[in-house]
Amino acid sequence: MPFNITNFKSALDQFGGPARANLFEVRISSIPNGTNSRLGNRDFSFFCQSVNIPGINLQMADYAPVGGMPRQFPVGIDNTPLNAIFMMDSDNEILSFFHSWMQSVLNYSQSAGSFAEDGGKLPFEIGYKDEYSTNMQIHHYTSDTFEFKYYETRFEKIFPISVGDIELSWESNDSYLTLPVSFAYDRVFYGGERAGSTRGGRGNGFLDMLEGVAGFADIVKQTRDAGSKVNGIQDAVNRLTRVRNSFDNMTDKFGGG
Repeated sequence: MPFNITNFKSALDQFGGPARANLFEVRISSIPNGTNSRLGNRDFSFFCQSVNIPGINLQMADYAPVGGMPRQFPVGIDNTPLNAIFMMDSDNEILSFFHSWMQSVLNYSQSAGSFAEDGGKLPFEIGYKDEYSTNMQIHHYTSDTFEFKYYETRFEKIFPISVGDIELSWESNDSYLTLPVSFAYDRVFYGGERAGSTRGGRGNGFLDMLEGVAGFADIVKQTRDAGSKVNGIQDAVNRLTRVRNSFDNMTDKFGGG
């Protein structure tokens, strides 16, 4: 089939046209505790020149059977670092912000002596993640100027792990400085992922197990407390049916047949 530019353009247009790399915004939920800077949440977005949305990389294991072709199987997933580049200001607020944030993660400073504390941390002491981490969102906006839509990537408990070098040069009189920063995080959520459900074929795991055991034990106790005297055949059938139904419910929660 020959290439048709009209069909190609029509296919792109139905999905908003080509995506543009410059339509993005980076937000942090809050400024981490202890940072020594005038930088605010909104300023953080303005100074971020570029950022990568981390890919999804599976950890693979090789299986090579004797006399057969080798195969690969996924065994885990890698947590790819998030890398960003920030424009620097002449007051060095961006630089001060990230150096201060890094000090909240690990107190690298010995400016006041080997036993001087900063935020309760001695030199080279590591802080608590809940105090130095924050949440971050990357919004990649659609090219359609009449519709406010974006693809969101969210990061939980994110913090810097590397603040890059700054190259100063007499020859660079027509360029501005930038600062590369790498971040680590606990979890990442992509806008295109499917949301799971706690009500599936596997049930709710441990909670369902406890519920099933407790329900079965309760039915057995009620039947036992009713006494050993059976008031007719129907009473015996009812008691047996209640215990049997309770046992079946518990078996279902355990995934049995």
